[in-house]
Amino acid sequence: MESLGVFSFKQIGFLTPQIQIITIGVLISLAFLTQLIEYIKTRKVYGHYPWRIYIFFSSIYEEVVFRGFILFGLLIFFPQYIAIIASSVLFGLWHFRNHSFQTNRETIHQVLYTGLIFGPIAAIVTIWTGTIWITVILHYIHNLVVDRLRKK
Repeated sequence: MESLGVFSFKQIGFLTPQIQIITIGVLISLAFLTQLIEYIKTRKVYGHYPWRIYIFFSSIYEEVVFRGFILFGLLIFFPQYIAIIASSVLFGLWHFRNHSFQTNRETIHQVLYTGLIFGPIAAIVTIWTGTIWITVILHYIHNLVVDRLRKK
């Protein structure tokens, strides 16, 4: 099944598989260290969440599930635009799970933003590159930037 190639590291421009792996490792470490500092100060990570190790791997597992399995699974049966929309809406709805850690307004904002903006961008990048790993890098960078903006 060719769609499983989406889980392979591929050379994308100057980003060799080795550079991608190192970048992901650096970004995981950076996310862990910045959130450890925040947790020591506030007892929360990313402003809302209790300390859970899976939070530091969410960019990976969300991309595996929503772009790897769901998006490429939908592409087998539906046109590209339907697969992008459906996987993005599901990605947005997934973020309702955060409602117990944030206000209703923050949850609605996160659901709409991830479903209507970040989800489609991530889906298009994944289709364009043919791999989830560039989107994993993008997702980590996105989360770090959004966290910095939240603190300002």
